[in-house]
Amino acid sequence: MSDPAARDELFTVRDHLRYAVSRFTAAGLFFGHGSDNAWDEAAYLTLHTLNLPLDRLEPFLDARLLPQERDALLDIYRRLASDDASMVGEPRSKVVLLALASSMLFVVDQRQFGVVYALGQIKEVITEPGLNFKLPPPFQNVSYIDKRLLTLDSSDTEPMLTAEKQRVVID
Repeated sequence: MSDPAARDELFTVRDHLRYAVSRFTAAGLFFGHGSDNAWDEAAYLTLHTLNLPLDRLEPFLDARLLPQERDALLDIYRRLASDDASMVGEPRSKVVLLALASSMLFVVDQRQFGVVYALGQIKEVITEPGLNFKLPPPFQNVSYIDKRLLTLDSSDTEPMLTAEKQRVVID
């Protein structure tokens, strides 16, 4: 536990909520998965960790917690607010760069053409297979077109009339 004094000073659910909100705000956490502020996140985590109903905070605010409950809450607050929590807090630059880079690379298979669109207009047609580069999605998108000949053999050949009233048989 990073703050041993907290365990000796926090006794009620209300105490722990206030402490969690302070920790989360100081850590500058990013809330993007159902809550948009430190209070809602702290309330959810506290109720969930204590196995209490998630929609009823008020009756439990002044309830005193057992030592193991206090330890569990302080541990989860510490892990969420610490720098080593993976994928929590402000988006890490490495994760953002990796996501951006993966959206800029695409592979054209030997059986395909790759058509790169820039804002709805065809920018480039890739005919050679391999790894290619493009701008991220709102700026450029890729569509794939099969370059294999697709044939349909049918024993039923019926004559058809063209717009000029000519009779043709398609085989």
